[in-house]
Amino acid sequence: MLAEAIGRYLLVVLYLGTALINSTTKVKQHRERIEAVGIPFAGAMLWFGFALQYAGSLMLLFDWHTEIGAGLLILFTISATAIFHRYWLVEDPLRRHMHFSFIFSNIGLCGGLVMLMAR
Repeated sequence: MLAEAIGRYLLVVLYLGTALINSTTKVKQHRERIEAVGIPFAGAMLWFGFALQYAGSLMLLFDWHTEIGAGLLILFTISATAIFHRYWLVEDPLRRHMHFSFIFSNIGLCGGLVMLMAR
């Protein structure tokens, strides 16, 4: 039980922390990146992503409908990965490898979230 709570709070730090940073200092940068890949309504989609991130994080933080919160974060993670980590479009080998590594990290995060859903 203690290990589960620690894992849940570590996931909250990651998702809530990045939501706070990105929604306060990187909105323009992320909107432009979403527009560049052709996602319609880029601004609305960006804020929808932030909403998923905040809602899921807070649900995990307060251990309230954890399975729904984890599901929201999985949806966010898969969507953000598909939009921001298109490694096959990156020419520089180091940057391509970094994006490929982010994909594997995000798969692991989703695995941790699935374990929270199964408790």
